[in-house]
Amino acid sequence: MSLNQRGAMDPPQVVRTLRLVFAVMLFSLCLYPVVITQVHDSSMTPPDRTFQFGLTLMGIVTASVVLYLRFVRIAGLYSPIEPMDDKTLATQAWTYYILCYVFSEATALFGFVLAFMRGDPKLYVPLYLGGMLLMLLCYPRHPANESQ
Repeated sequence: MSLNQRGAMDPPQVVRTLRLVFAVMLFSLCLYPVVITQVHDSSMTPPDRTFQFGLTLMGIVTASVVLYLRFVRIAGLYSPIEPMDDKTLATQAWTYYILCYVFSEATALFGFVLAFMRGDPKLYVPLYLGGMLLMLLCYPRHPANESQ
Protein backbone atom coordinates (compact mmCIF):
# COMPACT_ATOMS: atom_id res chain seq x y z
CA MET A 1 0.00 0.00 0.00
CA SER A 2 1.64 3.21 -1.10
CA LEU A 3 0.82 6.64 0.17
CA ASN A 4 0.99 9.81 -1.88
CA GLN A 5 2.63 13.04 -0.67
CA ARG A 6 -0.30 13.92 1.62
CA GLY A 7 -0.55 10.48 3.24
CA ALA A 8 -3.67 9.48 1.28
CA MET A 9 -4.14 6.18 -0.55
CA ASP A 10 -5.38 5.42 -4.05
CA PRO A 11 -9.09 4.33 -3.73
CA PRO A 12 -9.07 1.41 -6.23
CA GLN A 13 -5.88 0.03 -4.68
CA VAL A 14 -7.40 0.30 -1.20
CA VAL A 15 -10.47 -1.70 -2.25
CA ARG A 16 -8.35 -4.40 -3.94
CA THR A 17 -6.08 -4.74 -0.93
CA LEU A 18 -9.00 -4.79 1.51
CA ARG A 19 -10.68 -7.54 -0.51
CA LEU A 20 -7.49 -9.58 -0.37
CA VAL A 21 -7.20 -9.09 3.41
CA PHE A 22 -10.90 -9.93 3.75
CA ALA A 23 -10.48 -13.18 1.80
CA VAL A 24 -7.45 -14.28 3.81
CA MET A 25 -9.09 -13.55 7.16
CA LEU A 26 -12.34 -15.24 6.12
CA PHE A 27 -10.34 -18.29 5.03
CA SER A 28 -8.63 -18.39 8.44
CA LEU A 29 -12.05 -18.27 10.13
CA CYS A 30 -13.15 -21.23 8.01
CA LEU A 31 -10.15 -23.20 9.28
CA TYR A 32 -11.08 -22.81 12.96
CA PRO A 33 -13.50 -25.79 13.03
CA VAL A 34 -10.94 -27.95 11.22
CA VAL A 35 -8.23 -27.06 13.72
CA ILE A 36 -10.52 -27.56 16.73
CA THR A 37 -11.47 -31.06 15.59
CA GLN A 38 -7.79 -31.97 15.21
CA VAL A 39 -6.49 -30.59 18.53
CA HIS A 40 -9.53 -31.12 20.74
CA ASP A 41 -8.42 -32.84 23.93
CA SER A 42 -11.27 -34.77 25.55
CA SER A 43 -9.30 -35.30 28.76
CA MET A 44 -9.38 -31.57 29.63
CA THR A 45 -11.80 -30.52 32.31
CA PRO A 46 -14.18 -27.78 31.19
CA PRO A 47 -13.56 -24.31 32.64
CA ASP A 48 -15.91 -23.01 35.30
CA ARG A 49 -19.04 -21.12 34.23
CA THR A 50 -17.72 -17.75 35.41
CA PHE A 51 -14.69 -18.00 33.13
CA GLN A 52 -16.87 -19.08 30.22
CA PHE A 53 -19.26 -16.19 30.72
CA GLY A 54 -16.31 -13.81 31.01
CA LEU A 55 -14.95 -14.93 27.65
CA THR A 56 -18.43 -14.73 26.16
CA LEU A 57 -18.85 -11.20 27.47
CA MET A 58 -15.52 -10.18 25.95
CA GLY A 59 -16.67 -11.67 22.64
CA ILE A 60 -19.90 -9.70 22.81
CA VAL A 61 -17.99 -6.48 23.51
CA THR A 62 -15.69 -7.04 20.52
CA ALA A 63 -18.73 -7.81 18.35
CA SER A 64 -20.35 -4.53 19.41
CA VAL A 65 -17.17 -2.68 18.44
CA VAL A 66 -17.46 -4.16 14.93
CA LEU A 67 -21.10 -3.14 14.67
CA TYR A 68 -20.23 0.39 15.80
CA LEU A 69 -17.38 0.69 13.32
CA ARG A 70 -19.37 -0.73 10.42
CA PHE A 71 -22.70 1.02 10.91
CA VAL A 72 -21.61 4.28 12.52
CA ARG A 73 -18.04 5.10 11.54
CA ILE A 74 -17.90 3.59 8.04
CA ALA A 75 -21.44 4.70 7.22
CA GLY A 76 -20.52 8.18 8.49
CA LEU A 77 -17.63 8.39 6.04
CA TYR A 78 -20.05 8.43 3.15
CA SER A 79 -22.36 11.01 4.70
CA PRO A 80 -23.33 13.83 2.35
CA ILE A 81 -23.06 16.25 5.30
CA GLU A 82 -19.28 16.20 5.27
CA PRO A 83 -17.95 15.86 1.72
CA MET A 84 -14.41 14.51 1.51
CA ASP A 85 -12.03 13.84 -1.34
CA ASP A 86 -11.70 10.25 -2.56
CA LYS A 87 -8.15 9.65 -1.34
CA THR A 88 -8.85 10.79 2.21
CA LEU A 89 -12.06 8.76 2.21
CA ALA A 90 -10.13 5.68 1.07
CA THR A 91 -7.50 6.16 3.78
CA GLN A 92 -10.10 6.40 6.54
CA ALA A 93 -12.13 3.50 5.11
CA TRP A 94 -8.93 1.41 5.07
CA THR A 95 -8.43 2.00 8.79
CA TYR A 96 -12.01 1.25 9.77
CA TYR A 97 -12.30 -1.89 7.64
CA ILE A 98 -9.04 -3.31 9.02
CA LEU A 99 -10.29 -2.67 12.55
CA CYS A 100 -13.57 -4.41 11.66
CA TYR A 101 -11.65 -7.45 10.42
CA VAL A 102 -9.49 -7.62 13.51
CA PHE A 103 -12.41 -7.40 15.91
CA SER A 104 -14.52 -9.85 13.86
CA GLU A 105 -11.66 -12.33 14.01
CA ALA A 106 -11.30 -11.69 17.75
CA THR A 107 -14.98 -12.46 18.31
CA ALA A 108 -14.61 -15.83 16.57
CA LEU A 109 -11.34 -16.41 18.39
CA PHE A 110 -13.10 -16.15 21.76
CA GLY A 111 -15.39 -18.93 20.53
CA PHE A 112 -12.35 -20.91 19.39
CA VAL A 113 -10.77 -20.61 22.85
CA LEU A 114 -13.97 -21.76 24.54
CA ALA A 115 -14.25 -24.72 22.16
CA PHE A 116 -10.60 -25.62 22.72
CA MET A 117 -11.12 -25.57 26.49
CA ARG A 118 -14.22 -27.75 26.14
CA GLY A 119 -16.59 -24.97 27.08
CA ASP A 120 -20.34 -24.99 26.61
CA PRO A 121 -21.35 -25.17 22.91
CA LYS A 122 -24.22 -22.78 23.69
CA LEU A 123 -21.54 -20.15 24.27
CA TYR A 124 -18.82 -20.85 21.73
CA VAL A 125 -20.95 -21.64 18.68
CA PRO A 126 -22.71 -18.22 18.69
CA LEU A 127 -19.37 -16.46 19.15
CA TYR A 128 -17.83 -18.29 16.22
CA LEU A 129 -20.85 -17.83 13.95
CA GLY A 130 -21.17 -14.22 15.06
CA GLY A 131 -17.55 -13.57 14.10
CA MET A 132 -18.21 -15.08 10.67
CA LEU A 133 -21.36 -12.99 10.19
CA LEU A 134 -19.56 -9.83 11.29
CA MET A 135 -16.77 -10.54 8.84
CA LEU A 136 -19.30 -10.95 6.03
CA LEU A 137 -21.00 -7.69 7.02
CA CYS A 138 -17.68 -5.92 6.58
CA TYR A 139 -17.07 -6.86 2.95
CA PRO A 140 -15.25 -3.85 1.49
CA ARG A 141 -17.04 -1.79 -1.11
CA HIS A 142 -15.77 0.98 -3.30
CA PRO A 143 -16.49 4.31 -1.58
CA ALA A 144 -18.47 5.59 -4.56
CA ASN A 145 -20.86 2.60 -4.35
CA GLU A 146 -21.53 2.82 -0.61
CA SER A 147 -24.02 5.69 -0.78
CA GLN A 148 -26.11 4.07 -3.52
